[in-house]
Amino acid sequence: MGTETPKITEQNPAKARLALGALVLGALAVAFAAILPKLAMDASSIGPIATAFWRLTLAFPILLTAWLITRSRNKQIASKKSMSLAWLLLPGILFGFDLLTWHLSFPLTTAANATLLANLEVVLVGFVGWLVLKEHLQWQFPIGAAMALGGVVLLLLTGPHPEEGRSPMAGDILAILTAFWYASYLLSVKRVRRQWDALSVIVYATGGGMIVLFISTIISGEAFLPDESEAWIYLLLLAIVPHCIGQGLIIFSLASLPASLAAVTLLLQPVGAACWGWLILGEELNSLQILAGFIVLLGIGLARLGSGR
Repeated sequence: MGTETPKITEQNPAKARLALGALVLGALAVAFAAILPKLAMDASSIGPIATAFWRLTLAFPILLTAWLITRSRNKQIASKKSMSLAWLLLPGILFGFDLLTWHLSFPLTTAANATLLANLEVVLVGFVGWLVLKEHLQWQFPIGAAMALGGVVLLLLTGPHPEEGRSPMAGDILAILTAFWYASYLLSVKRVRRQWDALSVIVYATGGGMIVLFISTIISGEAFLPDESEAWIYLLLLAIVPHCIGQGLIIFSLASLPASLAAVTLLLQPVGAACWGWLILGEELNSLQILAGFIVLLGIGLARLGSGR
């Protein structure tokens, strides 16, 4: 946000195709963020908050190594000290709460619903940008926002039937709350990105989120360590595939693609989550859920186009 992305031109078709491929793969990789925690919890007695903690904890050394290598080559970072460190830690705190509520929704609702509803952040960020930051919104935004909210209502009313140990309505509400946290996270990132590079923000956000989730895991009484070795495979994949590879590919691709194309392509994330949830977890969707999901997706897409994100 806040920077212009180059348009796809005839002079760089190969670079554009590479960036688009990276974006598609990144979105599909990030879609596993709702699948792998469920697999870890099914394989062991580890709880949802602890899975979120391990996502960041296992990813942190990888990101920190990349940051240290980059930092040694970029002296500009060391000179950016005018912004308080508290501001730089704020995105991490908000990101921690974002993962906290999102992971709590996983045992209660489907991966598709959890991912789709969390993507409502674009509507919230757009409204805040318009009301507080005085950003210009195009005509697509209010139409998309209305469609997305209408689709959410339909999704809540037609969700999966409650099962033993599951409460889809509560899970969906937690996923909507996740959208609020994620919107706050993005707005804080926009603030700190004025003086800090993207990798520094990601590293501090991951570290700050780790602290929030560590404290939350202790308060919840969940065990930090899974009691089955199979769960460690899913936790490691959670850190590498969605957090490092997925986010990395998306960041790489955004420099070479128009914002409108990138915004629409990223809608593959909730679609991918629905597909992975069906293929891997056996979470089938009824026809009304599919219709509601399509309405929400279309609304989010219009809202992204109308907000220039």
